[in-house]
Amino acid sequence: MAAVKEKIKKLKFEYVSKAHIGKLPLVNVRIGIGVGSAKGFLAVGNVSVGIISVGLVSVGVISIGLVALGAFALACAAAGILSIAGISVGFAAIGGIAIGVFSLGGFAAGVASVGGVALGTKAAFGGFAAAPVAMGIITNADVSVSFIDIGQAVSAQREQFETLIYEKFPDIWKPIVDWVTMLI
Repeated sequence: MAAVKEKIKKLKFEYVSKAHIGKLPLVNVRIGIGVGSAKGFLAVGNVSVGIISVGLVSVGVISIGLVALGAFALACAAAGILSIAGISVGFAAIGGIAIGVFSLGGFAAGVASVGGVALGTKAAFGGFAAAPVAMGIITNADVSVSFIDIGQAVSAQREQFETLIYEKFPDIWKPIVDWVTMLI
């Protein structure tokens, strides 16, 4: 039994660079059995915290992992300014389930949403689109543009959709309109 415990303890690796930026090591890698965390400018580990962070649970400016939090987050589940994940929450969110000001996904919810099911507080485009201004195969909107097949949306419909958005929200931020009409 003691031999098994000793082998499990050996299933760990840690590297801390001698170079530091302030008190933060330039590189910290800590992986293996257990919940140790890696902290550094570049952090790699089961749990990692750093400017650039890679790990199962990852927090950083650029964060990649199973669960990630950061300005740019890429993961299975992520939150960040730009978030790309299976389940994504952020200012701009892209994923299977995406929630953000700008959202793109199978299920997308936000101010401007694009997706299979798109729910927007201003505008939405998708198979099912629900928003004050929506474009889709099935819509739930104050004003909408409908079409039979998402592949048949044409530039004339895009112009009509943009016009409806600007009529409903005259002071809307142009990137919101660009986002929701990008696929048309």
